[in-house]
Amino acid sequence: MADLPPTPQHHRHPVRRVVLSVIKWCIAIVGLWYVTSHIHWHDRVTIKAGAVVRNVTFPKATPIRLVAVHHHVYVLDFRPRPITVRLPTGKTVHAWAAQSPIDFPPTLGLPGSYLVQSHGAPEIRLGFISLMAHSKPLPLILAFAILGIPFLITAWRWQRLLHVCELNLPYRRCLTLTFLGQFYSTFLPGTTSGDIVKIVYTGKLTGQKTKSAITVILDRVIGLVGLIIVGFTAAVVELLLNTRTAGHPADPVLLHVVLLTGGMLVITAVGAGVYFSRRVRKAVGLDYLIEKLPLPEFLKHADRTLAAYRGHLGVIAMALVASVVSQAVLPIAGFLAGQAFGMHDPLGYYMAYIPLAVLAASIPILPPQGIGVMDWIILHFFVTRGTNTASQAFALTQAIRFLPIIWNLVGAWWVIRGDYSRPHVEDLDELTQGDPGADAPTRAAAPARPV
Repeated sequence: MADLPPTPQHHRHPVRRVVLSVIKWCIAIVGLWYVTSHIHWHDRVTIKAGAVVRNVTFPKATPIRLVAVHHHVYVLDFRPRPITVRLPTGKTVHAWAAQSPIDFPPTLGLPGSYLVQSHGAPEIRLGFISLMAHSKPLPLILAFAILGIPFLITAWRWQRLLHVCELNLPYRRCLTLTFLGQFYSTFLPGTTSGDIVKIVYTGKLTGQKTKSAITVILDRVIGLVGLIIVGFTAAVVELLLNTRTAGHPADPVLLHVVLLTGGMLVITAVGAGVYFSRRVRKAVGLDYLIEKLPLPEFLKHADRTLAAYRGHLGVIAMALVASVVSQAVLPIAGFLAGQAFGMHDPLGYYMAYIPLAVLAASIPILPPQGIGVMDWIILHFFVTRGTNTASQAFALTQAIRFLPIIWNLVGAWWVIRGDYSRPHVEDLDELTQGDPGADAPTRAAAPARPV
């Protein structure tokens, strides 16, 4: 009887996978609970502090749900929550409005003069339901339209990186695999992520698994660096504009974004300088460690493949510029979505905050699409300043999450046709084995290492 093949590595840790899944969904549930607890689903108005209604006084401004407006009379619903009022006796009580000792009817109509005013009329805070019903469609359509641009730029950027490793895929094929990778990442998350799908099929098309893997990973890293650059640059510019034009002290949220993204860029630059500099590698003994340590053969081949990019810094720079342009599209789309939902923050805030939210949502330990996490971050950034409501922030988050997902559906076309099926476990195992013979051209093209 023939020996059974060894169990694939991907099936050896079911407990770890279950634990990670539980952690991810716990994070998602807690994050969504926190965000939705701050959202008001229905419209609200605010009764003025000092207003006297049915012989009781409101000692502080009190938000109340708005039911309807009839001929300048605002019908309020007092049932959902207790209120704090001062009774005619002078005693202050906190109780349900429809119960003793307040005894308000469930709904009560008040003139606009009892309510907090804005621009000469009672200020109505739209709830999430009304916000979505009154959103402007044109900015959302424009936001969706421009979100197709990153696919075109990303495919071109990846093709340039492939060319350095002598992998000549046509642009059309690169664009197809880019859409395909996004489709798998969005709709079939798990072991077979979009990047792994791209690596597997690029390896099959070119016969070079190691080089294919390195180009995809490098493309991903350059994309993340571009995202950080967008956030850092926008935060710095907005911080300077606020300080010089308005004369206000530095916005602490923007300042934190500058420090965080700036620190990331410094660490990335230092790490890249150490890794790609032949002198520094020799000084720190990196080459010696890579050769002598019992590393997987794939990592050693990957190191030799990356050496090819030392002589193509122009390609790296061009890819980084393309990445910055590509990553700037989502914050711009977010700005358009914000306009649709009645938000009035400057473009710079979107350019600074959204990249950081997307970057945080990309951490592997977090739930798919950053559910709960991205929502909390956007809520923190856009509601902290007091210029937006939690409902608007939640609507913005869903726009920057789901509008790109519609574009990701394009990849389903090739899956349905059967051109690209989901890779098997055997295909994933082969990625870690390397292909020594395929690396020979890369070693020859790479500059000689110092002795």
